[in-house]
Amino acid sequence: MRKLLFASPGRRGAAFLAVWLLNAGIASAQNTPASPSQSAAPRQSASQSQAAAKGNPNDEMLAKASKLYYSTAKAGLDGFDCTVHPDWRQLFMSAQKGAAIAADDPRVQLLNSVKVTLHARMKGGSILDWSAPANPVKPLDEDSTSLLDGMHKATEQTLQGFLQFWIPFVDGSAVPSSSEGLEVTQNEKGYKLHALTEGTEVTEQLDTSLLLQQFNVVMSSATVDFAPAYKYTDKGLLVNGFLAHILPAGAPPEQEQELHVTIEYQAIDGFPIPDKLFMDVVNTGTFNFALDGCTVNKQSK
Repeated sequence: MRKLLFASPGRRGAAFLAVWLLNAGIASAQNTPASPSQSAAPRQSASQSQAAAKGNPNDEMLAKASKLYYSTAKAGLDGFDCTVHPDWRQLFMSAQKGAAIAADDPRVQLLNSVKVTLHARMKGGSILDWSAPANPVKPLDEDSTSLLDGMHKATEQTLQGFLQFWIPFVDGSAVPSSSEGLEVTQNEKGYKLHALTEGTEVTEQLDTSLLLQQFNVVMSSATVDFAPAYKYTDKGLLVNGFLAHILPAGAPPEQEQELHVTIEYQAIDGFPIPDKLFMDVVNTGTFNFALDGCTVNKQSK
């Protein structure tokens, strides 16, 4: 086994995962309504209360907006299980700035011998099974063992991190159907939604057609700016990509990381679930996955 051309697979995994795990606060920020003391929303005047009694225009707008988007929660998807095929060769080439990596590179062959299975759960608790060959042709040396351990951690944390930021955009919670706990203002671009809860600040911008354009999260650890992309389907708008900028708290602007994600879907029992994931951290590396042999878990009625 040749020596690794980057210092440590564990550190490389951490470089990717510094991006993904920063987003763990998004779901809780979206799914936990801000209390009156936490919310930046102004108190209602008597005239506003009368208007609300007749029908809150913000609630009407958000109810209309939420109907535009596909929702796994409404469709009844509880989770899915898939075999995962990471593109190890592409990862090594991107890590080495495009250097040629042979298809039969020993590192690629070793990693391709591992069976990877993702058990995704829409309400949390997703896990990854990593099954290395029980009886390799020859005993693993120190570099091979380190490679397997590091890439196991990187793959697990990357996919779990992906699910943490993907699920709020696909289960319907990124565009709430009610303005409760939100400050909603109309501007020249459309509508701005703002919430502050448990130290996490979330700001969203919908355009005039109620398409989500920006999703900004400010946490104690970092600021994350998402620009989601959607495709039109007969089930509603389905997120199929992100452009994200991540800046750790207290870091200078030049340390901001740029992340590009593209999602291709497959239909399993009528549910669109990821088929291929393309993830690129600019100036860091590319981690792509193909998912097959998938089954879905439906919500119990």
